[in-house]
This record gives sequence, C-alpha cells and structure tokens, in this order.
Amino acid sequence: MEDIVTEPLLFMPVERKDDTYALRLCLNQGLLTPGMTRTIVQLMDTYPGITLRATTGQRMNLEGIPKANFDDVIATLGTSVPKCPPNVAVCPGAALCKYGMQDTREMGNRLLDTIKANGPYPFKIKSGVSGCAMGCALSFVRDIGLVGLSKGWNVYFGGSARHRAQPGLRLAKNVSDDEAIALVTKALIYYRETGRKCERIGMMVRRLGHEAVAEALGITAP
Repeated sequence: MEDIVTEPLLFMPVERKDDTYALRLCLNQGLLTPGMTRTIVQLMDTYPGITLRATTGQRMNLEGIPKANFDDVIATLGTSVPKCPPNVAVCPGAALCKYGMQDTREMGNRLLDTIKANGPYPFKIKSGVSGCAMGCALSFVRDIGLVGLSKGWNVYFGGSARHRAQPGLRLAKNVSDDEAIALVTKALIYYRETGRKCERIGMMVRRLGHEAVAEALGITAP
C-alpha cells in the first residue's frame, strides 16, 4: 500500500447527539478506490477514536470525530459539502452474482445521470437497481426502482420503506435499457412538476392515486 497515492474525498458533515461529528462519504455505488482507502486509513491512524461504518444507502460514515478535531479532520479528508449528491443503490448484478439477470453497475450510472439531469425535485430521491427479482437493492420500495429480468427491466415508481411502506407503482415490464431510462425520465419530470415541497414520490402517488399517475404517464395501471 506504500505506493498508493492518497485521494481526497467528498463528504457531508453530520452533527451527532454526543457532541461528535460523523462525515458521510459521498460514494458512487458504495465504491472506494485504493487512494480513498489510504486517506481514510491514515486519518484513522492519526485519530484512533474514529470508526468507519457502512450505511444502509451504500455510503460510508466516519464516526466519532470530536468537535475539537473537526476542522483538522475535514482539512485532511477532502471537500466538505452541505449535502451529498444523489446516489443509486445497486446489487452486484449479472457481472458477479449467479442469480443476476441484468448488469446493474452501468445501469446504475445511467440512472444516476438521469436523476441529476432532470432536477431539482420537490424532495430527495432514493433509487435502486436490482439484477433480479430478489430485489437486493430494495428496488421495490425505492422512489425509483429497476428490477432485472431475463428479457429486460421492470420499472417501479413511488415505492416507500417508511412507516406507511408500500411497493412502487410498476410502470413497465421487460423493457430495454433505453426504454427504462426514457420512462424514468418521463416519471421524474412528472414528479418535478407535480410533487409538493418536501413530498416524496410515494407520498405524491398516494395523494393522487395510482390510476391518475398511470394515466398522466401514459401507462395502464396494474
């Protein structure tokens, strides 16, 4: 590891209840490069009380940063931002998983680009790409979810894992990569123009009703 050059990270500070901070690392699909890993290891060697924890959204948190060391830590780590950019949760997909039917990493990048290109939105968007119907990226209960099948993708819109949990409205079945992205684009524009401030997609779908949303998007409600 001695020949690996450290690489700065993008992160969002989060203040904790115990007078410490966490730094949420803004990772793409949960991936850390060797350079990022070296930066983190060096930081944890310098400040032994800091721990690294995986989050449910395929990001990583550096936890237990004392307020007294906060400025020094963020100067060492990279660039602080008020909010991490959108992220897409993905499973290993067909490239790695024996159950995977579709490639998830490339589709995850395409979905992320689509989400970024069509904002801003009324509220945050959580999305997932699963390579098979097991749904390991929780695609059925994401705001935007893609589930791979042998012939293409099922597209879900407005899923929720909150206290009123519900699967998303299925917008399409067995569509191609391009068809899935085109449909997601249309759905995101609809959310951008129809959703209320601080209203997640699932809340909007529940408020308007499946039939009304399906009609607006030009699909047949299941």
